[in-house]
Amino acid sequence: MPLGVIRSEESPEETRGLTRSGDLSKMLPIEARLLATGNKDSVGRKLFMARRAERMLLSYERAGWVDDQPSRVTDRLELRPASEMGPIIVCLDTSASMLGARETVAKSLTLECMRGAIRQQRKCIVFAFSGPENIMEMELDMGSESITKLLSFLTMSFSGGTDVDAPLACSLERLGREAWNMADVLLVTDGEIPPPNEDILAKLNIAKEELGLTVHGLLVGQRITEPMETICRDPTGTKGSTISVFQSWGVVDDSTRSL
Repeated sequence: MPLGVIRSEESPEETRGLTRSGDLSKMLPIEARLLATGNKDSVGRKLFMARRAERMLLSYERAGWVDDQPSRVTDRLELRPASEMGPIIVCLDTSASMLGARETVAKSLTLECMRGAIRQQRKCIVFAFSGPENIMEMELDMGSESITKLLSFLTMSFSGGTDVDAPLACSLERLGREAWNMADVLLVTDGEIPPPNEDILAKLNIAKEELGLTVHGLLVGQRITEPMETICRDPTGTKGSTISVFQSWGVVDDSTRSL
């Protein structure tokens, strides 16, 4: 992999905002006032020492870009690789359990994801799926008509059963192509899916280990289900959870909710 740059506190070139820390050199003057009040037994000084011990001093957030190898594990680090960002594969659940608000939210999130791919000039494909024989695909191009075609595609729903094997198999087939082997997969669903086929799951784990694949789960349901944990689990155990749960139901019109 070519060298890239990664944001690091070891190179404090700019102030990005405010954060909490135990670093005296970065704390705000308001914290220093506590330290300066009274003698060593004063309430202010004791409060300051407690806040420092807990790394809760209000501080300037200072960082800069340093040369490093591009990495797929971002966690709490902001990464800007020198090479192009990889493609995106979206698997969108349009089964019967998604009808109503869940499907509306899922399609809205998918639309925004694919709009971002266009802005970043990233290859992107969406697989809309339901039952074993219900799967359709749309690959975005960088033309001006892409969003219009995508909006038309997203009006389609199968509203049948749920078979997650088909979209995962299609995703694995894409990963086998040279132009797509750096892609990540985003699975948008309510989590009400059956366990994946053991053969599909084995191939998925191989892709995770050999290609650095990450399967991100975006749940528009109420709980993280075991099949989702199985699909999104890191086989090496070095990464944290890659499942996010949509929780902003308060902004969804009550008349469209079907939870």
